[in-house]
Amino acid sequence: MAGINDRSKNDKGDRKDTTVTNIYRPIAPKPSPPILLSPSELLNRYNKLLDRYPLRTKMVTSAIVSAFGSALGSFLSSSNANNKQSNNQRQSSSRINWVDVFSYAIHGGLINAPICHYWFEWLATNGPSSNTSSVLVDQLVVQPPLLILMFVCLDVLRANIRASIGQFREENVVGKALSAAGPAVVDSWRFWPFAVYFTFKYLKKKHYTVALNLCSVAWTAYLA
Repeated sequence: MAGINDRSKNDKGDRKDTTVTNIYRPIAPKPSPPILLSPSELLNRYNKLLDRYPLRTKMVTSAIVSAFGSALGSFLSSSNANNKQSNNQRQSSSRINWVDVFSYAIHGGLINAPICHYWFEWLATNGPSSNTSSVLVDQLVVQPPLLILMFVCLDVLRANIRASIGQFREENVVGKALSAAGPAVVDSWRFWPFAVYFTFKYLKKKHYTVALNLCSVAWTAYLA
């Protein structure tokens, strides 16, 4: 009996040791997700963004695609022009027209994408049931005004960007801004801390922006 009891105690001790060992057994680390996603995974994520934020996703996509197309077109045009020139007149490198790139990006993201989003939504819901008829309506009714709008917007954007760049270079915008910012910062410390303090103390959070915008009327009048 004593031998049996000793053996049972030893078995319990062995089982206890095994349990402790299992508790403190190191856990293998989980594999980290891959840094580079596969094309199918990128497409799945993009589709989720389209479902969740359709307009914003289309605006960002249109801006990027329009900018890339403009950059590619100007690069190829510059390369062809360089190839036609003589060796003495050939430019050292191909040139991208960045004014056009930003103009196309702004037009694509802020103008073309919202119009196309709402137009195609309306056409899919209220347009003809035939795909051929929908294409005819789109190309004959909507596309000509959109092309006119595109060229007008691009010309306005190019002119404004070039004028802004020229003014920025000629009038020393950075130097003037830095010289004017010093006294303005000191004056702002005499006004805005009190405005922000009383806004936080006496108003609700939803009224913060409105109250500070009203305070900015006095601040803007002082700066002007």
